[in-house]
Amino acid sequence: MTTPDAGSVVEDRWIIDSNLRPLCESVAEFVGYGFDESDWQAIESALPMTDVEQGVWYDYPLAGRASVTLFVAADPGTSVIFVRVVGVSDNRTKAQIEAALQIFARWELG
Repeated sequence: MTTPDAGSVVEDRWIIDSNLRPLCESVAEFVGYGFDESDWQAIESALPMTDVEQGVWYDYPLAGRASVTLFVAADPGTSVIFVRVVGVSDNRTKAQIEAALQIFARWELG
């Protein structure tokens, strides 16, 4: 396994757990991937088996115009999800993802 270029990684950040689906849909949009219900079901069903404190993450590839891998991990006992995105190929996409992460960490979407 190769180590990703540090510039291609959006490091571990947390978001409010109810914002995970909007974040997934946003990242998919940024890379040109058609995120649908089956994508969400895969992530949603895997999430309970993750644990950021134990280093257990779920990774999900999003391949569109660009390809990234979304890593998610629950933080037991809290209402946050930790997120990492690997394979970000350009500064614009990285800035979009970082902005989305900041928004989804501060405001709960209704």
